Amino acid sequence: MKKLLLFALIFNASIGVAIAQIDTDRRDERLAQYRAEVFTRVLKLTSEEAQGFWPLYNEFLDKREQLQQSYNPIKQEDQMSDSEVEEHIKRYFERKQRDLDLEKDLNQKLRKVLPVRKIAKIPMAEREFREALIKKLQENRQKRIQERRQGGRG
Repeated sequence: MKKLLLFALIFNASIGVAIAQIDTDRRDERLAQYRAEVFTRVLKLTSEEAQGFWPLYNEFLDKREQLQQSYNPIKQEDQMSDSEVEEHIKRYFERKQRDLDLEKDLNQKLRKVLPVRKIAKIPMAEREFREALIKKLQENRQKRIQERRQGGRG
């Protein structure tokens, strides 16, 4: 009986993790789609340009995310010794330099698939994407708040 109960608990936990992963994958997919819509509009990408652009840009995003994760501090600055804070600051500037190097590398690779004027608009597309995403998230939050209020009254 205990084995059956243990199996059921493990099975339920596994299902929960799988569902959470599906939700994360779905969210990441929607985010990538939304990014593609904004970038395509701002950069005015042709289908041929998009085919060359997205693999390079997605590789850049993956490398940037790996870079950021590798530099996450273990402790807050207030909990660090002075030497740890010095090391943290040093690593911060190293990360910024590596991030800049990634951008330069992306720029060189994109020159083979996009006109330079479109490459120059990438920071604008990134900014517009972030701003549009923040706005969309705020609207969704307001909608959920209104739904809760209406649900509480009924």
